[in-house]
Amino acid sequence: MEVKVIGRHVEVDDDLRQSATRKTERLSRYLAGMERAEVCFSDTKVGHLGDPVQCEVVLEGHGHVVRASAAGARQSEALDAAVERAALQLTRLKKRLIDRSRPRHANGKPYLTPTGIDTASDLAELEDTIEGITEL
Repeated sequence: MEVKVIGRHVEVDDDLRQSATRKTERLSRYLAGMERAEVCFSDTKVGHLGDPVQCEVVLEGHGHVVRASAAGARQSEALDAAVERAALQLTRLKKRLIDRSRPRHANGKPYLTPTGIDTASDLAELEDTIEGITEL
């Protein structure tokens, strides 16, 4: 994954740059195929919820864009919160993609045939019921 770390009106030191690269690359385990990532640190308005630093993580790949931002008192806190939100969004995206590709597995409900009979045991019970009714 190609990771770019940017600072807008904020200096980003090498330790923070390496930490951001390492944490962002680990996000690829949630959803494979993310090709590019951009981590942007910036100042927020003074007094904005008491958090002067904002971090935004943007992931791109396979036609999907995931954007997560968070604010914190320090750059490392903002980075951790933004990476956590991005991980949650990637998890949700992966679930949507899986549910769309396999609709019978969505919501854990079994796929029912047009007759409403799912297994051979259901079919055997139905045949026994029919035989009991015909004997009457």
